[in-house]
Amino acid sequence: MRWAISGCRNALRKRHVWLGIAAAALSMGALPGAADIASGGLAAQTLSWSYASFQAERLGGNVTADVRIATLPVAAEQAAFMPSPKGEPSRVSGPDVVKLSIHIRIDIIGRGPLEVENHIWFDPGDGTPLFLVRTRSGLDDYYQQFRFTREGVFRRQREPASAAEAARPPESWTKRGENFYAFPPAETNCRPVLETSTMIYLLSACAAMETHVTGPLCVFHKRQFHRVSFQAALEEPVGFDYLEKKGRGETRRAGTAPARVLRIESRPIGSYRGQVEDFFKDGTLLALSLDGSLPLMASCEIPLIGRVEMKLKEIHLK
Repeated sequence: MRWAISGCRNALRKRHVWLGIAAAALSMGALPGAADIASGGLAAQTLSWSYASFQAERLGGNVTADVRIATLPVAAEQAAFMPSPKGEPSRVSGPDVVKLSIHIRIDIIGRGPLEVENHIWFDPGDGTPLFLVRTRSGLDDYYQQFRFTREGVFRRQREPASAAEAARPPESWTKRGENFYAFPPAETNCRPVLETSTMIYLLSACAAMETHVTGPLCVFHKRQFHRVSFQAALEEPVGFDYLEKKGRGETRRAGTAPARVLRIESRPIGSYRGQVEDFFKDGTLLALSLDGSLPLMASCEIPLIGRVEMKLKEIHLK
């Protein structure tokens, strides 16, 4: 089957994040409220894994998402952070910074692969985002850098001006732009502000806290702010088949177990130049083990393919 790509560019711009957050949020446990994050209540929590891979297939389309997390010395990492011409840059509260990387690949019969890659550096204590690099290749290529400040988010973007430029490294692309996205007014109570990918770390760490779903989170995505909430649903049996690695050992886990299903919903805060971007328009369903520690599956919309079930295929435990 050949997949039509006409009209898919807007869908990819607006909705490829669904896959990233689905793969990421698969690993979350019980959920915090904004107050828990703001108070640094997650500082003592650490994830039990360093790598997770998810996969989905549908009618000849194949999607993979690899998530990697590492704790690194902030002194060495922040030297590469882009400076912001506006606002006071956000800073980490301790000696370390977390780097979280997500690589997404969409393979479709009849066309080349689409690849999206995110690298976000943030404070492990409260989730404050510091610096983000996003790239996309295979359709409407771009290279983006985001510097988070106390007043808002500064973005610098490069795109190829022609097909010939697209074949060259991003450093040579000539279509460039800069923007600054100010935080919402104080009365919106949109603090603290998280970046989409950082929810992976914060929500995963909550499994050890044995908390429950509370208030919504304030999240920045690309150029707009959103309130993201998580609603519990009924318990359902979910099948799983993945490889678990720890040290030099590995174990195949397969079977069916009761799972706790959560639904992600969001609503925008304000607009960008009079327009509102979709985020979780139709919701995303996440299936977790009953104790919240085991990622199993996410049902979400994938550009060019439609709704699929992203299932855990491999996880590396610390």
